[in-house]
Amino acid sequence: MESVLKNVLKNITPSEREREDIGRILKSVLNASESILKPQGLEKTIAGSFIRDTWLRDKKEIDLFIMFPTTYSRDRLEKTGIDLGKKIMKRLNGKFLIAYAEHPYVKGEIGDYGIDIVPCYKVESASKIKSAVDRTPFHNRYISKKLSKEMSGEVRLLKQFCKSIGVYGSDVKTQGFSGYLCELLIIKYKTFKETVKNAKNWEAGEFIDIEKHCRVADIKNYYRGQPLIIIDPTDPNRNVAAALSPRNFVLFVKMCELFVKRPSKKFFSLKKSVVKTSYLRKSFEKRGSELICVTFKRHPVVDDILFSQLRKTSKRITNFLEENDFSVIDHDVFSDGKKSAMLFEMGVWSLPGIKKLRGPPLFSKVHSKQFREKYKNEKLFVEEDFWVAFTERKWTSARDSLKEFLGKSAKKLMEDGIRSYVATAISSGFDLLGKERIFSFSGKNQDFAVFLKEYLERKV
Repeated sequence: MESVLKNVLKNITPSEREREDIGRILKSVLNASESILKPQGLEKTIAGSFIRDTWLRDKKEIDLFIMFPTTYSRDRLEKTGIDLGKKIMKRLNGKFLIAYAEHPYVKGEIGDYGIDIVPCYKVESASKIKSAVDRTPFHNRYISKKLSKEMSGEVRLLKQFCKSIGVYGSDVKTQGFSGYLCELLIIKYKTFKETVKNAKNWEAGEFIDIEKHCRVADIKNYYRGQPLIIIDPTDPNRNVAAALSPRNFVLFVKMCELFVKRPSKKFFSLKKSVVKTSYLRKSFEKRGSELICVTFKRHPVVDDILFSQLRKTSKRITNFLEENDFSVIDHDVFSDGKKSAMLFEMGVWSLPGIKKLRGPPLFSKVHSKQFREKYKNEKLFVEEDFWVAFTERKWTSARDSLKEFLGKSAKKLMEDGIRSYVATAISSGFDLLGKERIFSFSGKNQDFAVFLKEYLERKV
């Protein structure tokens, strides 16, 4: 195991040249921000993995936080933060746009480097935060104090391991391990080797409290249903692993078990093979199911909001289909820079034109009368001791039902349970793809092909 980890660490640790390059960019950012923020009486802080020396060599990002007094209203903080962020990026001659998370921030680029300029409140303690980003300075101070220089490489190994198996990132799309979470695990277990050795034995509801803030029994009950509970050392009321999905928790534990059993550099490899349409077609044909994919132009809202809304919308559509007697085996969502898609794998996608409804018992007089009145224009008869009616179905095809259900205005879609940004995008135009058109689309879009492959191969 030691030789594998040594070789991997050599490949993922930034070189001196890379350190110098990002250091030069950082100096420019600090100088530009200082000249703009100091006259306003505002403070700043640099956050993230670069400042803590746990960054991977392929990650070229700097996070600048502008710290506002708590006397600022939320609206004033957002407006002033955006205005100042724009001025800083203009001073740096960089490109930028306004992105949206819990509140708006400036997302910029200087050459190959990404710069996020985020407004936050300067609060006394993490327990008094007004927004999630207010915690970041506290995280910075805690990690700087607890993470030794020797541990930096161990954090890099854990991040790369998580990245390779697809569970790195606490964003809504990934639902995995944040960089901060990886750092806390190394603080807890000291090395990557000890982390995976312990993690392979984790069970759902695993509890870690580095600073021993809480009683186990109380916390496990409070965070019931969350597979991993890691109390934030800077805020006892927060589970750092809250974003981790049950599936990714189980996957991580399994991969740790496999790595400990047979260490290999493949557990750290990001190389992905090209997914062929022929493989997808053959694999789905074996399943004997049908596919329906709703595609539409991607809304420009940030991924965290978009993927949350896509997942909730796909669940609403699944419920709609099943309410109309179609059977959905499973569903998943996809989005890239241009297109969003919701995939539905159907067990039952075509139905007969009539539906048999079993009514109340013959001897239940009140309910029998109501049933007969409701279905007086349908074919009514008695089967054993129950009233039965044959009614015509509104839809016999799942595709036709979706075409009508989704073919409405954004306002009507929202009234029917479709989430706002998704409703807006769908109302501007959508397409329903069957198997062949899905395979055709995957042939033109490798990211979508990978999405389909991962859908097919989901396992622990």
